[in-house]
Amino acid sequence: MYCLSRPSTYSTAAPFNFSDEEVTNYAQTVLKIEDQRQRAYKDIEAIMDTQPPEIACDQPESIKQLPNDAQEIAVEFCNQSKKIAADSGLSSDDFNAITENAQKDATFKKRIQNAMIRIRRP
Repeated sequence: MYCLSRPSTYSTAAPFNFSDEEVTNYAQTVLKIEDQRQRAYKDIEAIMDTQPPEIACDQPESIKQLPNDAQEIAVEFCNQSKKIAADSGLSSDDFNAITENAQKDATFKKRIQNAMIRIRRP
């Protein structure tokens, strides 16, 4: 469910109590993916000379609507995102479950945001 434009809604995960270690790992992964997403988005925007439509890695049709050069960038971003998550020990399902829980639970979302702040502090 890695997304180039804005987070999509993924609605199959059940509420789960994630550990601080899982939250920190997820936060680190999201920050790494976000850096890649911003670069890919800017590159696609430059190719299209306009704001790109919503692009989601789990929706191939959203990628197919792009010009060929932009499709290559989007596919590379999706592949990199999967690799970043896998390298951190998160499967796509785990990543998506945590993402969905954060979308549904404001307290959980705040835990993730606080972990991101701690990670970004010098």
